[in-house]
Amino acid sequence: MATYIRATDSEAVELDQEWIILHPDQFTVTKINEVGGVCWGLLKEPQTVSSLAGHIARQYEIDSEEAEGDIEAFLLHMEQIGMIRHAG
Repeated sequence: MATYIRATDSEAVELDQEWIILHPDQFTVTKINEVGGVCWGLLKEPQTVSSLAGHIARQYEIDSEEAEGDIEAFLLHMEQIGMIRHAG
């Protein structure tokens, strides 16, 4: 099972239930919503899709299978723009 972790050298700030993430090496600024911010916080440590989805499902009282699809899309996008990487 793939595990993910934040890329190094990024800074994040929360503003009005949204997160702004700065990645100076990539020269990018990324804005994510509240749920993305929760995932971002958890990605300080290696996480799987299932571990992230389980946390989101418990926190927001939704089905973990429903959350997994959204988490997979989020992780794919964040990996494509260099904000996260495979851990290990």
